[in-house]
Amino acid sequence: MSKHRLIGPFFFQEDTVFAKNYLEMLQGFFIPEIRKLHKVRSAVFQQDGAPAHFSLDVRHYLNNQFPDRWIGRGGPIRWAPRSPDLTPLDFYLWGHLKNNVYKSPIKNLDELKIRIDNEVRSISKRTLSDVFFQIL
Repeated sequence: MSKHRLIGPFFFQEDTVFAKNYLEMLQGFFIPEIRKLHKVRSAVFQQDGAPAHFSLDVRHYLNNQFPDRWIGRGGPIRWAPRSPDLTPLDFYLWGHLKNNVYKSPIKNLDELKIRIDNEVRSISKRTLSDVFFQIL
């Protein structure tokens, strides 16, 4: 998330997120998006302690991309492995998105993805700014 823009959504092709596809998402989607915003050198990356996030390959990649600037299990800025995520994204924004996406029954996976994409794109700059400044 930048000050006024969310990056994503990103939908994994597989049913499960594991180290290999998580690393591929970081390399092929997330980092290119951060580069477009010219934020690679100033961004602080945060992830939870999910097993896919803790793989050695992922941690090495994050160390290269965000030296001393990533938060997570095994990272330079520690995050407890079973600690709840306590950011405004977790306690406000994701719930807000979920409420809007599920306002009415969803027929299939394609419709779900479309709704998620539409809701993410509809979040106002004001809302993102408010959430961003709560994080600081």
